[in-house]
Amino acid sequence: MATQTKFVGIIVKEYCAKYPNTSSTTLANMIIAEVPNFKEKDKENLRNSIRYYRGTHGNKRRGWKIFDNYIPKTHSQDFTPFFISQSKTLIISDLHLPYHNVEAIGLALDYGLKKNVNCVLINGDLIDFADISRHEKDWRNRPTTEEIEYTRLFLEGLRETFPTQRIVFKYGNHDERWDKYIHENADRIADFAELELEYVLRCRELDIEVVKDKRPIKIGKLTVLHGHELAGGSGGVNPARATFLKTLDSVIVGHYHKTSQHTETTMNGDVISVESQGCLCGMNPLYMPINKWNLGFSYVEMDVKTGEYHLHNKKIIKGKIY
Repeated sequence: MATQTKFVGIIVKEYCAKYPNTSSTTLANMIIAEVPNFKEKDKENLRNSIRYYRGTHGNKRRGWKIFDNYIPKTHSQDFTPFFISQSKTLIISDLHLPYHNVEAIGLALDYGLKKNVNCVLINGDLIDFADISRHEKDWRNRPTTEEIEYTRLFLEGLRETFPTQRIVFKYGNHDERWDKYIHENADRIADFAELELEYVLRCRELDIEVVKDKRPIKIGKLTVLHGHELAGGSGGVNPARATFLKTLDSVIVGHYHKTSQHTETTMNGDVISVESQGCLCGMNPLYMPINKWNLGFSYVEMDVKTGEYHLHNKKIIKGKIY
């Protein structure tokens, strides 16, 4: 009996060392299938021996450790916020290159230079990707290759304009079209890193940081979202209020191409303020030539010690900043 017990111990140790992440039940079944002299009736004894060897037998199994061998590794996405610690940030969004508004972009960037910003945040929809959209196509759309060339040129100019400042590019729903298109139409090579948008646009060469997967950005106590993370509609009459109802936090969003603001005070005296900012794209696209959009951008001054911030949400009307 002692010899048999010793034999079981040797086998169990060998299998546990070889398959450290395999559940006790699966490991017992493997031993029965692969090692002579073990039968189905030995399964429970093997399972107990495996648990004893791993230190999950008896009282040690109590609590969360009991699940170690049964719950597989998670594939859930990381939703940890991306932090911007700079004190002066220019936020631009919804350029939709190559269907951008040249004058509005110039005004926004010039404003950032005058304010001596130390960070520029592109808050989504930098590039339009109209030709690979699932929506109705306009025969006048520019080829995807041309869109990419326009965007590369813009990013090169942005880096030249802000040579030492931090530049961050958060994907919006239009930017995400590229990776979706690659995975749907070239699945066998979709994992090739150089096919990812940040490589195609040469972001790494230009030292431009990329924020993907709908991750929020924090500038002190202010949360920055593109807007598509919240899903559902065009934002209604007041996109800021619609955002407030979904986040209950102080947030600024783009996406809706419209400047709006909504503020509420909690019973504890905390003030929650949500704003949406205007776009920097053409104002009359064929798919929606009549709309309630406006041009705009925003500028954030943040106290790096306290996280308190002052948000300047600017509108551009007939070539002037308000």
